[in-house]
Amino acid sequence: MRYPKLMSLLVMITIFGSVGGVAWAIISSHAHYEFSTQEQIRDDAMSYIKANHSETAPCMENLAWTGGRKPSSLVGAETYIYLSSGWNLTISYPVVANPKYEIRAEYSAVSAPEEVSVPYRIVWVGTWQNGAIAETEYTFAQ
Repeated sequence: MRYPKLMSLLVMITIFGSVGGVAWAIISSHAHYEFSTQEQIRDDAMSYIKANHSETAPCMENLAWTGGRKPSSLVGAETYIYLSSGWNLTISYPVVANPKYEIRAEYSAVSAPEEVSVPYRIVWVGTWQNGAIAETEYTFAQ
């Protein structure tokens, strides 16, 4: 072998890269799983609202959500808040096996001072459990 130091360096880089890649994959998959349930619930709720209340469809174009877990002092409960284009969606649930997730989606359109338009207010409340959405309250005000 003519280049033992070079070979040692390549072996170390390969090992470091492999270990780092595996660690990243494990951490990423755990973080994604933690958020994926809440994101699925958010998307299921919005799909339900749009499908069952067609007057809301114009308010649901090009939604780009921000937000996530809200820190809380309540032990044994979680709250997630997502915001997008006038929508404020809150998911709350107890940290137990197979929880019933409480969902509250609110929309309000505020027009700019130079615009003349009819303001909208939507309030939808429901639950999600085992992939099923149940509506408990709906208000559409114009």
